[in-house]
Amino acid sequence: MAPSRSHGAMPVEGGAAPSAEGGMMPAAQSDGARAETRQPAAGVLDELSGALGSARAALLNFLDLMSLEARRAGLALMWMVAWGFVAAICIVGAWLGLLAAVAMWAVSLGFSPIATAIAFAAINLAAAAVLIYVCIGMSGDLLFSATRRQVAGISPVEPPAP
Repeated sequence: MAPSRSHGAMPVEGGAAPSAEGGMMPAAQSDGARAETRQPAAGVLDELSGALGSARAALLNFLDLMSLEARRAGLALMWMVAWGFVAAICIVGAWLGLLAAVAMWAVSLGFSPIATAIAFAAINLAAAAVLIYVCIGMSGDLLFSATRRQVAGISPVEPPAP
């Protein structure tokens, strides 16, 4: 057998090893003695360095996860917009088909084709105007007014009494 590199002594067969006093120690005691003389306990700076390294690795793993999820969310949003656009085209096509069917029915009842087309265009224009008015009324909610008041330190506006 080759000599032990840490102590330079040959292990003795039979489970005993030479002790520091020159006698023989049982194998369990020699392992404990070797563990004490191998390496000193890690210093505070080594422990702090290890903790900071672990924190850095955890932060990098978290940032990697966030970037992967942001990419996945971006792709999902892109597909949602694309399919929403296709759905909007389908809805417009269905609406135009419905209007054409109702217009054809009105013409079959004896209404003038021009008058029917003008009436349906006016109804669609009035519906669009109402929807635009509702959208303009809702645009005030996009200003984050309560958050701005909170940041500025302004007291909340009292709602009017009923």
